[in-house]
Amino acid sequence: MNQYKRLLSNTFIFAVGTFSSKILVILMLRFYTGILTQDEMGVADLIVKTTSILYPVVSLSIGQAVIRYGLERRQRKPDVFTIGLITILCGFLISLPFHPALSLIHYKTSFGTSGSLLDYQWLIYLYVLTSCTQNVCSQFIRALGFVRLYAVDGIFRTLMTILLNILYLKVFEWNIFGYVFSIICADALSTVCLFLIAGLWKYVKPLQINFHLWRGMLAYSLPLVPDAIFVYIVGFFGQTFLAGMQSAAVSGIYSVAYRVPTLIALVASIFVDAWQLSMVNDNSRQEQIRFFSNVGNTYSSIVFIIASGGIMCAKLAMMILAVPSYFVGWMFIPLLAVGAGFNCLSSFQKSVYLLEKRTIPSFLSTAFSAVVNILLNVLLIPRYGGMGAATASMVSYIGLFLYRAIDSRRFMPIHWNVRRLGGTVLLLAVQTALMLTEPPFWIVWQLLLFGCVFLLNCKELLLGVKKLLHRA
Repeated sequence: MNQYKRLLSNTFIFAVGTFSSKILVILMLRFYTGILTQDEMGVADLIVKTTSILYPVVSLSIGQAVIRYGLERRQRKPDVFTIGLITILCGFLISLPFHPALSLIHYKTSFGTSGSLLDYQWLIYLYVLTSCTQNVCSQFIRALGFVRLYAVDGIFRTLMTILLNILYLKVFEWNIFGYVFSIICADALSTVCLFLIAGLWKYVKPLQINFHLWRGMLAYSLPLVPDAIFVYIVGFFGQTFLAGMQSAAVSGIYSVAYRVPTLIALVASIFVDAWQLSMVNDNSRQEQIRFFSNVGNTYSSIVFIIASGGIMCAKLAMMILAVPSYFVGWMFIPLLAVGAGFNCLSSFQKSVYLLEKRTIPSFLSTAFSAVVNILLNVLLIPRYGGMGAATASMVSYIGLFLYRAIDSRRFMPIHWNVRRLGGTVLLLAVQTALMLTEPPFWIVWQLLLFGCVFLLNCKELLLGVKKLLHRA
């Protein structure tokens, strides 16, 4: 199977699994917002996002090394998987004494009271452990070629999360605890099922550790730790600032609005999962450049069409997905949608660094974006609240893409269609401005601009699909 056919096949499989699971989670937003108050939603999401930052620190981002080294034929699979599990265990034990640092993340409620995440320390640590273990297992089965099992596992984990959410929130009324604990239980069940179905216990060889390979995997994954932290800072720092400077209620509204652009990131997650399995091949340099350029331009067309649709449907999405008290959050969506589009493209650019095993430049690019994000949040949130956070997120993602597009040319010059990208960005900027100012007949303007974005990218999309199908 050549790289194009492999990419198309894996993308379809991951699309079925990932899209089904993510859509179910998004549709559950109305259930969450109907049961949890804005303050509770803000705190619960704060716990989830904090765990996302702790995850790469505890795991040392070893999951990325497991998929990258597991795809190499010359590496023994038991060595790779065993190193992944041992690294997580060591990282978790080392992190235990540092739990007082959770007191640094505090929040204010709309009633004037305050608190910190230190109150939820054991819940957060349990969440980190199950999340890290599940990630290593799921990355390893991808390296083994079990892509269908990986997709089915995504659906299974989501269904378990939803069922347990209904049980814990509706029946037991555990609120914040129930929201987070349902994710923990789903990750634990997923890990057990993967061990049983894929026979992962056969790859656990703790007495036969390949220390040379361990050093290589750590050299690859360690630069990805600050890289992952900065990635989450860009998407999470604004919410933390809102919880501290405004209130947990404002943070909760912002977090719900952030879920709508997640649909754009959904495209990225589906594609990147398949792309990681296809980018490692034996092609020549010129074939790799052509492969990356063809796929990148087609991918960007899809991303920007969806981003334009997200801007146009901002109000409708909040009406459908959340209860009326959260509706004001629609104003954040246009800016977040544009930022999410550029985040998808920057994720594609990152694959150049991963292919070449150049994880330090990847970290430096993300650090640049995180610094921009923090500075803008500090400047904008005190004056503009949630709109300031959304603006900071958008600008930092645009900066991240531009940085990587220029810097990664040292390793692989991807030939982007600059004229189409520039025209699309201009149309998205006008569409965002008209959505936020709401001039007369604003819906007509939105439909017209969406049509322009679609037509501008449709030719590139059809041409790219034709190339992919022809070469497959």
